[in-house]
Amino acid sequence: MVTSVKILFLIPPTLQDESTSKYQLAFLNFTAPPLGLGYIAAVLEENGFTKLKIIDSHALNLSSENYRRILKRYQPDFLGIQTLTPTFFDALNAAKIAKEENVPYVALGGYHPSAMPEECLELSNGNVDIIFRGESEYSTLNFIKCIESGKEWNLIHGISYKGANNKIIHNLPAAFIKDLDSLPLPARHLLPMDKYRIFGSSFPATSVLTSRGCPYSCDFCSVSAFYNAKWRPRSPEKIAEEIRYLREVMNLKAVAFVDDLFFLSKKRVLNLVKELSKIQDVYWGATTRADVGDRSLLNLMRKAGCRLVFVGVESGNQKILNNINKKTTLNQIENYFDNIKKARLDSLASVSFGFPGETRKTIIDTVEWITRRLDPSLALFTLATPYPGTEFYRRMRTKNKIKEHNYTKYNLFSPIAEISGISRNEMKLLTKWAYKRFYLRPSKILQNSFRELRYSLESYGIRQFFYNAQVFAKGIINMKILTSI
Repeated sequence: MVTSVKILFLIPPTLQDESTSKYQLAFLNFTAPPLGLGYIAAVLEENGFTKLKIIDSHALNLSSENYRRILKRYQPDFLGIQTLTPTFFDALNAAKIAKEENVPYVALGGYHPSAMPEECLELSNGNVDIIFRGESEYSTLNFIKCIESGKEWNLIHGISYKGANNKIIHNLPAAFIKDLDSLPLPARHLLPMDKYRIFGSSFPATSVLTSRGCPYSCDFCSVSAFYNAKWRPRSPEKIAEEIRYLREVMNLKAVAFVDDLFFLSKKRVLNLVKELSKIQDVYWGATTRADVGDRSLLNLMRKAGCRLVFVGVESGNQKILNNINKKTTLNQIENYFDNIKKARLDSLASVSFGFPGETRKTIIDTVEWITRRLDPSLALFTLATPYPGTEFYRRMRTKNKIKEHNYTKYNLFSPIAEISGISRNEMKLLTKWAYKRFYLRPSKILQNSFRELRYSLESYGIRQFFYNAQVFAKGIINMKILTSI
């Protein structure tokens, strides 16, 4: 039994020389707070657990030795490590160090351990005590209560662990939280909020979740697998309350709505836009599909502070879109980008190469279609990655198409699966060509410069324009992404 439990949540230090996310590579320079850990910490605080810390090693640029010193100084009773597929070995290293520093309970949670709990426990060599599967706010709370009271874990839903004779036990799944409005706001006060940025700007930014899950079940999507294709929204009033707090209390102007599907309910978005219109000097962007959100709604969003729409395009080939169960058409995508331009919003087209049916020609045709027809403000070209837990992963594994088993390479820029007729090295070369083709056009360079000037005049001032223009130009000149793929 442990009284007054000391809790530490961790984004683990990277074992690699440089940890670069897909957003940083694509000239977005977007670093966001770990809202999942923030929500878990907030629920614990709400229930009286106040000895809490969150360490975001990436934002703070911490090494493994920095992290070890934090463990020695803080001496937590419980360590929870956020674990994604590309950070899996970072998480195992952090767990090993924690056990060397005598941390009693070490846990992994997130997309990867939820999909692969047995593998995580086996490969941890006894350094991980428990796996949290799925949404973990209340399963974590219940586990901490067990630590405090000395009770057994067998009735806690949503966890996996080793029992007698090293047999792995999977407790019943945890139920999804029905009312997301019942959750407290994420504990951003435990995070280094001054370290998070968007588009390389000098002022801090943050991400916000207005819903969880997505009902569309795209084969490649970890989120659909994690949430079982269920969508649950927060109310516009609660979202506006959070935005008002961010603006008035935390002095944050830039917000990214990082929902998996922001636009599912037009009525909800209209109500949210109405609420956001009451908050001055806040600028935001949101993710969307190309078959939702008409021009009138986009116009209202622009007036309410929206500046960027992130669109999951995936491919410019209809057969490939059908193969991955995307349920959008090229005509819908084209019309949507036309409406975005008419609403004077910026757009980011997200594209992935390497889905079933991909050829060298389909890749080239997609890039030319993106460049000539859609012409978004920004484009993100990645390689289709079969993440554990997805239908795409299951299919590729069944066909013995997965050729890269080092999880650190599952970063959307390393070719993981084999495609008939295209070598893995050629896939990397084609991705590099896509970035050159799209970004190194004089018209695109001028367009992005004018965009920054326009935003500076209406949003954040001329001094910020010179800073942002310098950051963006440096990213283009260095073409960092081309040396990182």
